[in-house]
Amino acid sequence: MKKFLLLITLILSTSTIFAYDFLHPMGGRAAAMGGSSVASQGLWALQNNPAGMAELEKISLGLYYENRWLLPETAYKCGAFALPTKFGTLGVSFNQFGSSKYNENKFGLAYAKGFGRYLQIGLQLDYLLLKVGNDYGTFHAFTFELGLQSHVTDKLTLGAYIFNPISFSFKQTLNHEKLPIVFRFGLAYKFTKDFNGQCEIEKNTERSGVSLRGGLEYEAFKNFYIRAGVQTNPGILSFGVGYGIRFAQINVAAQLHNELGASLQVGMIFSIGK
Repeated sequence: MKKFLLLITLILSTSTIFAYDFLHPMGGRAAAMGGSSVASQGLWALQNNPAGMAELEKISLGLYYENRWLLPETAYKCGAFALPTKFGTLGVSFNQFGSSKYNENKFGLAYAKGFGRYLQIGLQLDYLLLKVGNDYGTFHAFTFELGLQSHVTDKLTLGAYIFNPISFSFKQTLNHEKLPIVFRFGLAYKFTKDFNGQCEIEKNTERSGVSLRGGLEYEAFKNFYIRAGVQTNPGILSFGVGYGIRFAQINVAAQLHNELGASLQVGMIFSIGK
């Protein structure tokens, strides 16, 4: 109860009505690496930087759940599906934060394509739906997000991402509550065959300052990974493990918030095809 009351206080003390947790980086790997994900590839790029799914080679389905601060009222759920074609990769996703009394929902339709080694571009169209209990209303908005990635060398990948660049808003609210603009820029670097790291910076127009994120990943033995990371604004420490077989991956992570406590995350990805 104390954690829940503190959460409500933090939300109400911000300059906006809503928490906008549908912008949270997604996937067990990203969660374990401090939330750094803008230069990562794979299925969860649908939520983190759509350019990162341009090189997917298999049909992929993913499920993700986060028990944030160990409270059922702040649960985070997500599903994603990607279909690679010879014209690029198509993807759809859905995520939800909250409970029956307050929840944020995001539906995404994405497309990504690679243009040689040095450029991958991804675009996602979003439909956002907010529901507030006790007859306070339902609010919806449309926006989009755009991402770029570049494999500068065999070891270095750069990523850039922007959410809501035109600053759409929830027009049903009294003050036409604006969606934040979020920009991320970062890199991933492969130190050795088994050891790599990534870092990024995020600016959210509804928050003061910037958030710095970074993480390391080590393949302890074949297809088994150990990860750790850190994030600022808010301060979060994280760690986790991951394991993959031919058609499935599972990633588990835990995060420790400097005020709200622990969060647990688990994600699974299933792949089919050549």
